[in-house]
Amino acid sequence: MKKQTIFLFILCALSFIGHLFVLPLLPDKIPIHWNIYGEADNWTGKFSALFLALLPALMLILFHVIPRLDPRGKNYEKHQKAYEVFITVMIVFLNIIPWITITAALGYPVPVERLVPIGCGIILIAVGNYMPQLRTNYTMGIKNPWTLESEWVWKKTHAMGGIVFCVMGFVMVLNGFLSTRWMAYISLAVILLGVLGLEIYSYLMFRKWKANM
Repeated sequence: MKKQTIFLFILCALSFIGHLFVLPLLPDKIPIHWNIYGEADNWTGKFSALFLALLPALMLILFHVIPRLDPRGKNYEKHQKAYEVFITVMIVFLNIIPWITITAALGYPVPVERLVPIGCGIILIAVGNYMPQLRTNYTMGIKNPWTLESEWVWKKTHAMGGIVFCVMGFVMVLNGFLSTRWMAYISLAVILLGVLGLEIYSYLMFRKWKANM
């Protein structure tokens, strides 16, 4: 096993063990969702915290199985570094989220409306930086009929996607620091426009590719 995988499994195990120790201290209901003002608006039973703590380990196993299930699994060797970065940021983020929930459940003030957007923004920036390295597959990246049809369209779309994801990530981080209603709306609009724009861009690149065949 790679050092990265061992480190992440240890992180998941320590986080889960920590949850077992904290579980008796938790109230019967714990928050699992907050509105844009940082106010909890949905709760669940405290034993759900154990599932949230176990989820990162399950996802880590899934991430290592995916390349074996993907019909284009051999391409994962070509974008191994990008995939490893994606796994690392996702597993670390998934381990942090349950602790935010527990801290809030114990009555400590947690600026969820700031931490979550900043965390999501960091993930988008990390993915954006490595997105141009991705090769065609059925699991990661911008997958639609046009990118999967042509390697050239895939590369052009993901080169643009790297820029768009970094912009979306920067806006999300800014949203976390400013934490206002309008900034939340702006972040949502930027993400929706970014996703829609990439779909349109990939289609236009496909048309260009077909015209030059």
